[in-house]
Amino acid sequence: MGVPEGRRGRGAVWCLLGATGLSVMGNAVVAMALPWLILQRTGSATAAGLVGAAAVLPGVLSAMFGSALIDRAGRKLVSNGADVLSALAVAAVPIVDALFGINAAVMALLVAIGATFDGPGMAARESLRPDVAKHSGVPLVKLNAWGETVDSLGAFGGPALAGLLIGFIGPADTLWVTVGMFLMAVVLVWFGVPRVPPRPQAREESYLRSVRTGLVFVLRDPVLRSVTMMSVIAMIFLSPIDPVFFPAYLQGEAVPPALAGLVLAAFPVGTVIGAMGYGVVAERLNMRLTLGVGLLLAGVGLSLYVFTPPVYGMIALAVAIGIVAGPLNPIVATAHQQRTPDHLRGRVIGTVVALSSALTPVGLLAAGPVIDGFGAPFGFVVIGAGCALTALYCFCSKGIRTIDTPQPSPGLPSATV
Repeated sequence: MGVPEGRRGRGAVWCLLGATGLSVMGNAVVAMALPWLILQRTGSATAAGLVGAAAVLPGVLSAMFGSALIDRAGRKLVSNGADVLSALAVAAVPIVDALFGINAAVMALLVAIGATFDGPGMAARESLRPDVAKHSGVPLVKLNAWGETVDSLGAFGGPALAGLLIGFIGPADTLWVTVGMFLMAVVLVWFGVPRVPPRPQAREESYLRSVRTGLVFVLRDPVLRSVTMMSVIAMIFLSPIDPVFFPAYLQGEAVPPALAGLVLAAFPVGTVIGAMGYGVVAERLNMRLTLGVGLLLAGVGLSLYVFTPPVYGMIALAVAIGIVAGPLNPIVATAHQQRTPDHLRGRVIGTVVALSSALTPVGLLAAGPVIDGFGAPFGFVVIGAGCALTALYCFCSKGIRTIDTPQPSPGLPSATV
């Protein structure tokens, strides 16, 4: 069921953004409530770490192999199906806990099952953006900026909401709230977002060949290949910031926990400001230049932490870094969507998500020795250098030079590769 064309088409924008926010925030609440629950039941930090790690690999694999479902079954159906299955997987945790008691292995299994649906669901919602933009008359680059803003708000608000809910009703009942959030997202997409039937081409191949088609398309298109490589380089250096570098840095500087939370929250606040500001002026800016300058300025800002500013200086610096980095994700998302034929969109976006995060463990594993050997402040110099390296790649890459050209490269097959 869709929304009529015309001015009411703007309702599809708010429904898609609302569903995105609910799903992202629900996952953020689950990511905090589950380790809290396992710590409460077992008292083991190792068990909590096992539960957290269980979500990583399934998400990467499902983004790659599950994305073909988006093109074969339809974006709207996969978005709703992923949220329904996530709701069921989360609901199973308190049910099993109440009936039998729960241990780390069982919870890790349930978390892995739930994480399996996150990748296709996220890719499906991003694949819906061009359809909603066309339906509503909103420029695609602006809708992407709004979408990334909602992602940041969900990532920022999720832990805060989780803390409040856990304090008032406990971690097990908090999971029931997230079940409701996933189901509300389903309602918004089902009734508010126009349905686009899957293209016949997507069903003409075997499933594995369909997955391969998306991968080969990404590797053959110079812009997609270069943007993905840029994301891989950036993620190696940026992925350890929140889980490794900042906790060690803030503890080493004896920052009180409440103020440490403000420092960590300042990044998504700045990202929201930057993404919203970019959405206002996006159509007048060169995407390649904005990417390169944003990466360079973010690297300079991160390197300044080596001087260990006072806490409120840390907060201000984090907001500033978030602002200059805010346009990066909307630009990358727009490049994916504009360069990809309609019937390949789900597979391509899922493939890019999987490839971009594939080497994230390298950065996470390297962060510990860097901190142990040279200290956390020096680690921010390494991260800043990584951002500068990524910016240099952005300026020198032949593929990214044509990122402002929305059409796929001549000679790339439109149906199969």
